[in-house]
Amino acid sequence: MNQTIVTPEHFLSAIKNANAAMAQLAATSFDAMEKQIDLNLKTARASLADAAEASSQMLGVKDAQELYGVAQGAAQPAAAKATGYARQAYAINAETASEVARLAEKQVADLNKSMAGMINELSKTAPAGTEGVIALMKSAFSATNTAYDAMNKASKQVVEMVEANVEAVAKAGETVVSPAAKGRKRAE
Repeated sequence: MNQTIVTPEHFLSAIKNANAAMAQLAATSFDAMEKQIDLNLKTARASLADAAEASSQMLGVKDAQELYGVAQGAAQPAAAKATGYARQAYAINAETASEVARLAEKQVADLNKSMAGMINELSKTAPAGTEGVIALMKSAFSATNTAYDAMNKASKQVVEMVEANVEAVAKAGETVVSPAAKGRKRAE
């Protein structure tokens, strides 16, 4: 009773699943690119408007003190806008990375389910005397899953740490920019 464990249907199903996963990954990538391009265009448009306004103000400067005030007035909002841009760009990238990780986790879960089923089926149909080999396969499969889970957990911790650091840097930047901007408004 020699039963085939891997059939042409298994291969066809695997190819269909891989194709669907690649299509989802491509769609996620295009969505991220679209969001990043939109952010860049809006930022460029705003920067152009700010530069035009700063140039206009510079043309009206009468002395060095006024030039210093105009330069300071332009620098503070630019720093705040740069911080905002960095936050938005990071958010787009973090959202994309999260979606890619979700897709990868789904693929790994599907693969694990398939492999577990194949090993189980193999253990039922394997000839006598191959129990040790089957046990070794089960052990290797279990060790691989344990290593993957540990790696996945560690990478999630790294992402959380990076997100916390990005948030801390953004808040620190806002703290530096905010008092200077308030002081400038009082002087005006």
